[in-house]
Amino acid sequence: MRHGSLVGAALALCLLAPASGFAQQSKKGAFIDGEYVEDYVYVPDFISPEELKKQIDEKSANLVIVDTAALPVWEEEHIPGAVNFPYSKKITAPVPLPREKMLVIYCACKDHEDSTDVARQLSLLGYRNVKVLKGGWFKWVDLKYKTESKDDKKTEK
Repeated sequence: MRHGSLVGAALALCLLAPASGFAQQSKKGAFIDGEYVEDYVYVPDFISPEELKKQIDEKSANLVIVDTAALPVWEEEHIPGAVNFPYSKKITAPVPLPREKMLVIYCACKDHEDSTDVARQLSLLGYRNVKVLKGGWFKWVDLKYKTESKDDKKTEK
């Protein structure tokens, strides 16, 4: 009789173990600035080129424009006042971008891939005011808004 109880207990443990392991695997979350947030899913906050241009024209002190291009590409042409922060698959702290200002991230990608990933990574590092430029670099240029390079200034619309 004792053998039957032992087999029953072992069977119960085998049945429970996969279920509890599955339950743990189905939970999703992320560590954000050192704290685990369950069910975290990053959704980018977009800003239109028109709104960004307005803030540039108003000389907003609360704004940092971040270009994710490689340095030679950024030097060739970028949005006026943009800082270069080349794309990386793994951004680690410390990050040389201010936390207290609004960061507007842009790239020359078809679907905002690099800028959205940079914005997501920065949010995981605790940045709370990060926006992605809707349409990115190509929309900015299509609107004929001012650009600048290391060497010269382009004309504004």
